[in-house]
Amino acid sequence: AVRAAVEAGAGATVISRLVVASALRAGTLVRIPLSLPKRRFLVLRHRERHETRAERAMLALLEGGPDDPAAGA
Repeated sequence: AVRAAVEAGAGATVISRLVVASALRAGTLVRIPLSLPKRRFLVLRHRERHETRAERAMLALLEGGPDDPAAGA
């Protein structure tokens, strides 16, 4: 919905490249380089649910930890 609104001329947004890749290729949207401030995110989980390997891997990626494939790049 946000992408469609911007394509219709409603303004600008900060949105994932994955969401707009086809629109960028088609030329219906353009990328404007700008620096964004660092933000703090919180992770919430149910205390009675088992922590999965997938959850641990995702958190490691978000934290840039040792399981992060980009960390060695």
